[in-house]
Amino acid sequence: MRLRRRVAPVRPGGRAVGTSQDGRVQSWMGGGHEGPGTFKLMGGWTAKVTKVGEDHYRARILGDAGGVSATQDANERDAGVEANRVYIVLSAGGVISAHV
Repeated sequence: MRLRRRVAPVRPGGRAVGTSQDGRVQSWMGGGHEGPGTFKLMGGWTAKVTKVGEDHYRARILGDAGGVSATQDANERDAGVEANRVYIVLSAGGVISAHV
């Protein structure tokens, strides 16, 4: 599994945009899940989203073995991660989405 934590997320108008370390840009709309809750994502990932406070959500990204592969912390701004070429973005409002 390849996990990159430096994805710059942007969600203008509900659109998710991920920029990876090597300059690749992915953009998508839809497919979001509103947390808190546990959600299946593209690429076989599972996200457990919890509300920490106002405009502050945390997501644990779980692999197929159930172990935590990454943690995203969206505290008043969105957070993103790239895992095996799957972009995963968590908004500060608790919406998580993924795109291959």
